[in-house]
Amino acid sequence: MKSITEGSFWEHLEEFRHRLFYVLGVLAGSTIVSFVFSRKLMELVLSRGPSELQTLAPVEAFAAHLNLSLAAGILVSSPVIFYQFWRFVSPGLFRKERRAAVRSAFASVLLFLAGAAFAWFLMLGQAIDVFRSFETGNITGHWSLANYIGFLSRFILIFGVAFQLPVLVLMLVNLGVVTPENLAKYRRHIIVGLLIIAAILTPPDPLTQVMLTLPLYLLFELSLLAARVGYRRKKAS
Repeated sequence: MKSITEGSFWEHLEEFRHRLFYVLGVLAGSTIVSFVFSRKLMELVLSRGPSELQTLAPVEAFAAHLNLSLAAGILVSSPVIFYQFWRFVSPGLFRKERRAAVRSAFASVLLFLAGAAFAWFLMLGQAIDVFRSFETGNITGHWSLANYIGFLSRFILIFGVAFQLPVLVLMLVNLGVVTPENLAKYRRHIIVGLLIIAAILTPPDPLTQVMLTLPLYLLFELSLLAARVGYRRKKAS
């Protein structure tokens, strides 16, 4: 597909339509292939979940496999989605802006995967144990398959988004909204803010809140260090 650097609104709209249809076709194909292997995917997902899950409707198990296949299809086709989006917007950017956008996108993907892995391997079991601890007395937990799949999706998404903190910090510094000195000056306030964010995103348990706050604070310090280096280079140039 040929990129349009200059043209009318309708030409850009036509290019967008072609790229959108291409993305939807790749997404549909990836989802279908994922559905073929949905039983294996479901076994992998349930390996980290409760020992027993129920289905409360005749189509619930099928819908859960379909939702899982759609999520896997989006994950598999995400490189194509990002590439088509990049081909559409890149002609309107300067060379320096293109380089910055590529670096930011690459860092964002890596951080999202790191956050998802952190949630899957370290936080999921802790969160399930905390939720189970409230099932006392006459309360007996009977989790449904659909509810667990929805909880797992949101849980991983929250951590993936939370790990975008370095990208946000560097973007604010590059745009001139804040400086590294201001961020360092209000470090204590930022730590309190991270604790509040962790309290909102995680279950009501101090251990899980600290387990999310510590990597976020480490990411903040690393991003602050990178922002200082970039800020000095920018001032020197």
